Amino acid sequence: MKMQNFFIKLKHRDTSFFIIALCVVILATAIVWRYSSTPGPDKGNNLAGKDAENENIGVNLDPYQDYVEGIIKDYENANNDKDKDKDTPNNKIDLNSMKTPLAGEIYREFTMDDLIYYEAIGEWRVHKGVDIKPKDTLLIESALAGTVMSVNTSELSGTEVIIDHGDNIKTVYSNLASAAVKTGEHVKQGQAIGNIGKTVGIEASDGAHLHFELLVDGKNVNPMDYIN
Repeated sequence: MKMQNFFIKLKHRDTSFFIIALCVVILATAIVWRYSSTPGPDKGNNLAGKDAENENIGVNLDPYQDYVEGIIKDYENANNDKDKDKDTPNNKIDLNSMKTPLAGEIYREFTMDDLIYYEAIGEWRVHKGVDIKPKDTLLIESALAGTVMSVNTSELSGTEVIIDHGDNIKTVYSNLASAAVKTGEHVKQGQAIGNIGKTVGIEASDGAHLHFELLVDGKNVNPMDYIN
């Protein structure tokens, strides 16, 4: 009824007022339609968030960022590789640079062809290394740089240190009274790894000495062929 009365009154008014009223109605209808078709709050927020995110990505995009980050990553990887090379025995080893682990007299030589009689156990065996009696010191030094593979103690060989030098090269130091290194430790050439004392086990009758072995590709070789 209100709308009917409105249009009746409108009929008796001038045309300009009618045009204004019509525009008001059209504008109101458009506003009602606009808000009725607008997505819900969550959906609208999600769309706005995505649009804002995409807009921010475009605004903050640095064409040199990936390039700089790539250089930094390569630098860090290179440093990590260098540290790994220091800690693992994978570097090339020059056997001819090997030094004697103990200054002294070699009184039993390497032999894999002739048998040697061991009085302590009453058996004949090959001798897989060289025996060195100390001269001025009891300290045992690493013949080459490498990583300590194991430190063991037994009744036959006393305290024994095995060092991995990479390239399938290992050295064995037996008849030690004690060890100054531990498994996994990286040692330099000439670094003290232990000392000799009273000999026990298979070579107990020979007195205090170092039993030194060199293994290449899993086979015992004469270390004196490489010690200068």
